[in-house]
Amino acid sequence: MRPARDDLPNRRPVWDALSDMFLDSDVSHTRTWRVQALAASGYSIAEIERILADEIFPVCGPNLLAVAGEWAGFDIAWLESCILARERVRSRWGRLFNLGRFAVHHFGEWQATKAELAAVRDEHDGAGRLI
Repeated sequence: MRPARDDLPNRRPVWDALSDMFLDSDVSHTRTWRVQALAASGYSIAEIERILADEIFPVCGPNLLAVAGEWAGFDIAWLESCILARERVRSRWGRLFNLGRFAVHHFGEWQATKAELAAVRDEHDGAGRLI
């Protein structure tokens, strides 16, 4: 997968869809839109999960802990600048110890979105596991 800075036209709609899960509202209502946007992206589920863990979670995750978090949506220009700034300064150790890689596996809305995305795309191996 290309670095974010080299793939902006394809990344922006994915960032928009994934960041929606970090709003301070019931994001299950926008799941169908999110699945459609992610399905149209051309990225595999594994690549989308990596974008979620490495690019979106570090920037948007703290919103879930804020007392009065963002509920209307993240500005895509702000999101892009934060992600690209992190990309420039991330060290090898930062990539190895990224909390997002652990958190996405326990993030209920992502698991529901991922299951619907897999159903739309039929991205399963022969044993029924997501690929």
